[in-house]
Amino acid sequence: MGLFKNPEQKQNESLELNDMTPEQDAFDIWSKATSAGFDKYIKGSEEHKTQFWTAGAGWYAQNLKDEQLDLISYLHHLTERVKLCHLLAKMMRDEEVSLRDASTLLENLVSDRPPQSLPNQSND
Repeated sequence: MGLFKNPEQKQNESLELNDMTPEQDAFDIWSKATSAGFDKYIKGSEEHKTQFWTAGAGWYAQNLKDEQLDLISYLHHLTERVKLCHLLAKMMRDEEVSLRDASTLLENLVSDRPPQSLPNQSND
């Protein structure tokens, strides 16, 4: 299991977030981050065919700056999606939307689909 020891898991998974211990939460976070980070690094290394550790400090600084700017956009859109989830919950509570429509809207809000391409524009 590597650096992490898995604390005892609860027998029944629950949608209730309060049923978790700090140790279980930490294990979940760091084991998933470790696995995802390792996989991403190896995939990037294979795709770009580079020795990532050999770059200069300026290259790392510029790429980190670019990543931080991307994070601002991601956070903005994620925050907007959370607001829409709250609005949808209110609409469901007030019976302003059917469960079928709410399900479709919620599925779209939390899906893992990437952004859509820009429409083709002509200069005609």
